[in-house]
Formats: sequence, C-alpha cells, structure tokens
Amino acid sequence: MKIPTPIVHPDEPCHGLFEGARKGRWIQQVFVIRGDAIASWTHDYGPASDYKGVQQMMMPSYGENTVAQLQEWADKNREDTYWHDRAKTIKGESTLIADVLRQDEEKKLQIRNKSVIGPYVTTERNLHSQDIAKRELNKRRTDDGTRVY
Repeated sequence: MKIPTPIVHPDEPCHGLFEGARKGRWIQQVFVIRGDAIASWTHDYGPASDYKGVQQMMMPSYGENTVAQLQEWADKNREDTYWHDRAKTIKGESTLIADVLRQDEEKKLQIRNKSVIGPYVTTERNLHSQDIAKRELNKRRTDDGTRVY
C-alpha cells in the first residue's frame, strides 16, 4: 500500500513516476522510498484535454534515480507529441486493410476457379467450367436423396 505524502524532495530516491490522464485530469504521481515503505505524491496539471497528443508514461526506478531526474524526463515528455504524430502518419500511410481485402477477393476467385484479366473481366481458368462441375456433383446423390453441392 502506498502512503500519501504532502511533499517530495528533488534529491530523494524515487521508486517510479507516472504521468498521464486520470478521471479527465492530467496528473503526475511520484513514488518515493520512505524507510521501508513507498509514499506517493500527486500533482494535478489541469484538464487532460490540454495535453492531447502527449503520451502517458510510467517510469520505474527502484531508488537508483532521484525525484528531480524523473521529473525532468516527465517535463520533456509533456511537451513532446512526436510519437502521437508518428502513429497518425503511419496509420494514414497503411495499406494493410486494403491489402487484406484484395487478397480475400483473390482467394474467393481462386476458389471459384476464375481469373481477373482486366477491369470487370473474369474468365474460367484451365477451360474448366464451374457450371459443369456443379452439374456433375449434383448427378451424384447420397442415399437419402440430398444433393451434393
């Protein structure tokens, strides 16, 4: 259990830092080591809507870094929207969904034994008609009289 504390010192050993949105607010939580317990200090920076494009962060430390060192990284992150902008760019350039739909359509045509030669032109492959194959399959009936498709 983390004990709330009203103040942290910049040179105090830090157990970790979280900065991000919680309940519509942008907060920074610093966890410090106090004796054999972990204490938490929270700072509210205001509405989370003021920090659109800023990535949330959690930095573990386990005491090797000071509060000031982790807060310096958090201050840099709060002004940086690089990763948010980069993710939007990559998502905009992605052709993954279009490629999957195209591959799915090609598989369906292969199953139906058809080839696409040009726009709106499909032909049977290997001079094998799908209609003839269906008729031959329908000729074979099972013992109970149901058709084989």
